[in-house]
Parts: sequence; C-alpha cells; structure tokens
Amino acid sequence: MKKIIGAFVTVAALTIAGAAHADLMDSTFGNTVTVAGADGTIVVSYHFSSDHTFSMTTAEGTASGTWSLDGNNLCSTLGEETNCTEIEDHEVGDSWEDTDFDGNTMTISIVAGH
Repeated sequence: MKKIIGAFVTVAALTIAGAAHADLMDSTFGNTVTVAGADGTIVVSYHFSSDHTFSMTTAEGTASGTWSLDGNNLCSTLGEETNCTEIEDHEVGDSWEDTDFDGNTMTISIVAGH
C-alpha cells in the first residue's frame, strides 16, 4: 500500500492548479488521471470527485480516500496516512513526464471520462 500512496502523491503533485482556488481540481472531476511506467504500462488510475473523495485502481486492486486543498497544496488521505504536495496547472488531454519517489520515469495524463 505504501507504494500506491507514493504514486498518488506524485500524481497529485503534478495534476492540477489554476487561477482560482476553487477551480484547482475541476479538470479532474469526471475524468481519469493515469500514471504509466517507463514502458507505457498504466500502473495506477485515479478518479477525483467534487465531494473531496477519490478512488484509485492498481494491479493490486482498488482503494479510496479523501483529498483537500491547502493553498496550492493537494493533501490526500489514504488509510491513516496524509500527504500534501504542491500542484501545477494541467488540463484534460495533457500528458507530462515526471519521476516517482524512487527516481523512476513515469508519464501522467488526464484522460476525458471514466
């Protein structure tokens, strides 16, 4: 589960931000945020909801938690652990590369629909 939490925090760090605080998460509602490994295989998919909940699916199964905003930081709670990370501006259809906590390259995308 710790690996899943790490993947969530990385996605959250890069998913969305915008001009107005209330709009920071809008591009994710009703859409899917995917994280793919260096080989292109999707390792986790996220669905964020406007009621401050999220669900995620990995090869190991599904999990759900809650999210909140603290300025430009997205804070996620999964089980007993809460992580906060700064977020940047991305829209539906965007894909970008980043590295996870272990230094592995990953591609993050916001895909229209569930």
